[in-house]
Amino acid sequence: MRCMYRLAAASFVLLTSLYPAGGQSREGVGFDPAPVQIPHVAKSVSRPVESMDLLSMRYVQGLAISPDGKYVAFVLGQAVYETNSYRSGLFVVGTAPGSIPLCLGTAGMPHWDRIHQWSIEAPEWSADARHITYRMKTRTEDSWQVWRWDRDGGEPVQLTHAAGNVGSYQWSPDGSKLVLTVEKQQDPKDSHDLSWRGLLYDGSILAWEQLPVVEEVLEAKPPQKEVWIHDLGTGAERKATEREREEYGPWVSDLPEGVKDRFGDSSRGHHIENAKISPDGLKVAYQLFVENPKGSRTDAWRLFSKPVRGGTPTELTPGVYYVGQYWWSGDSGRIYYTENHGDGHASRLMMTSVTGGSPRTVLTTTDPLGQYSMDVDGRYIACTRENNTTPAQIALADLSSGTVRTLVDPNPEFQNFELSPTVRMEGTNKFGDSWFGQLVKPLDYEAGKKYPLIITTYRSWDGFLLGASGNENPIRVYAAHGFAVLSFDIGPIRSRRPGDFHDHLLEWSSPITSMEMAIHELSKMGIIDPAKVGITGFSHGAEILEYGISHTNLFHAAVESGPGARDPYFYYMAGREWHEIFSDWGLGGWPEGKSRKRWVELAPSLNASRIETPLLTNAADSEYIIALSLSTSLEQLGKPVELFIYPNELHEKYQPRHRLEIYERNLDWFRFWLKSEEDPNPAKSAQYVRWRKLRVLHEVGNNKAADAKSKAEPKTN
Repeated sequence: MRCMYRLAAASFVLLTSLYPAGGQSREGVGFDPAPVQIPHVAKSVSRPVESMDLLSMRYVQGLAISPDGKYVAFVLGQAVYETNSYRSGLFVVGTAPGSIPLCLGTAGMPHWDRIHQWSIEAPEWSADARHITYRMKTRTEDSWQVWRWDRDGGEPVQLTHAAGNVGSYQWSPDGSKLVLTVEKQQDPKDSHDLSWRGLLYDGSILAWEQLPVVEEVLEAKPPQKEVWIHDLGTGAERKATEREREEYGPWVSDLPEGVKDRFGDSSRGHHIENAKISPDGLKVAYQLFVENPKGSRTDAWRLFSKPVRGGTPTELTPGVYYVGQYWWSGDSGRIYYTENHGDGHASRLMMTSVTGGSPRTVLTTTDPLGQYSMDVDGRYIACTRENNTTPAQIALADLSSGTVRTLVDPNPEFQNFELSPTVRMEGTNKFGDSWFGQLVKPLDYEAGKKYPLIITTYRSWDGFLLGASGNENPIRVYAAHGFAVLSFDIGPIRSRRPGDFHDHLLEWSSPITSMEMAIHELSKMGIIDPAKVGITGFSHGAEILEYGISHTNLFHAAVESGPGARDPYFYYMAGREWHEIFSDWGLGGWPEGKSRKRWVELAPSLNASRIETPLLTNAADSEYIIALSLSTSLEQLGKPVELFIYPNELHEKYQPRHRLEIYERNLDWFRFWLKSEEDPNPAKSAQYVRWRKLRVLHEVGNNKAADAKSKAEPKTN
């Protein structure tokens, strides 16, 4: 499906906003109340990494340094395969050398976003550094509320009891109150009333999501939000006054801006987001998406500041491709921010005056850092640190010395795993689009031996290489089984001309051209066998994959998820907002009308007869219907194809058992088609019976194609 890949380009996390603000409710995963534990692991004989190792990793889901810089609170999350559930843990560790992390207990259920990604959310410290607060619930039927923990341990206390979900909160400047943004609960009467009458179809219902119609209509409505005040002294809660809403509540823009649709995109090519008011309450900073800024072929995400009301905005980061995390200094005179150029390298921490001028570099490292949290004095920053072979760790940066040291390693098991080093590749293709990737050689690489290659799309970086976009393709496990793996990235997003079909076609054809360059280079280096190349794709990566297998013969096995569905079949189910998107691509109007020739030029299902690549699709039950056009076409043509449907899933597969199964089946698929290998596990015997039959179909099809080509070639004497 369509992914918000403009934003993902800079954050390097696929943040697809396919679903309305309320988010769909598909309960398929449990919550384990036992807190995450960090074991002591001694150094031992190393071994190759396995799929279960990746599934069981602990992830940093938020961190915050105490105001005095003496402690760091952080949240860890972990999948539990045995119970198909997740657990969490809230920890605190001192910043003094040798400090041992203390687990304060569970941090509650995961903070799932609209597509089942676990959203990162930092805990908050009290001004005296004695208490930690965090949004938590421990049961599905509960609402999200603010809880408080003592820094030294003990049972947490539920602070807020709002009638609805606390979506966000902040401490008042004097520390006496919490300012809550509360999402009101939906009135059951709304559902009842809608059920009693017919609903006029206006294009707003997204039929491909397969939700009941009433649920679909209610999901499309934005949640009603209110600002409340919680008095920490008395525990009393009340609605904020108008003055308090203006003083403490979210900033209401007084600038013209694009309006986000339900896909998270702006209808006018730019929008304001993530606004933050300065500590003195006089100024506001915000990020602005600028489509194809002057003098640039790429879009950009810039940082601006202005008075809270009126005044002229000042651009603080001209020429920067993407501004990520940012925050105000305590005196409201400076802004710290991270800048990234979309090239996969670590972001730089910068600082600039609120009035503009030349920014200066605060901290530069070769390892990517993230989730920054600065103390009051501006000397220490807590953050995550990782690289291609090391998952994220809790680290402390000392800005006075420019040094960064590790405080906590949440995954000490990785010291005993064998992980191949990576080699960066990069280039510029014939269309002028840059690309790069991280090459992971097979674990027991031998110079001179040619290996099968798997290309994962479409995001890569200098951080830990896990499962590519969507986290369904275990890069390190592939390498452990004798594959060379290229973690491929399309580079900075290029702006396309509205309505220009062939310019938009480059969104798919240009990355394939870049991959062709990489394959040629790796073949020339003697590392890979160009006759044994596989490709993976999730979301926009699936779109690229489908174009690649239907328009070239580069790939000899493929695995996709979050199907691309760039064909007329999806057009009819898509709804009004999608029709506007297709029109922007130059595909407006009835697919059987004037745009038919262009659909034939793009759609994989309309080019299925040209596809010779065995295709495996892993689809969520909320999306599989849009995969049927291509998979059915291939099946009818006698092509090797399999489609697996995963119940109770959204765009990302979040159930641990599903994720492990996908890891393993994807590995088996590439081993079968690119290496002629089969896993001897008896539990997989039925799988290989099916696949051997598919191989016979594939060989018959190849023979027919070869015969047809031979007959078409002119004879020579």
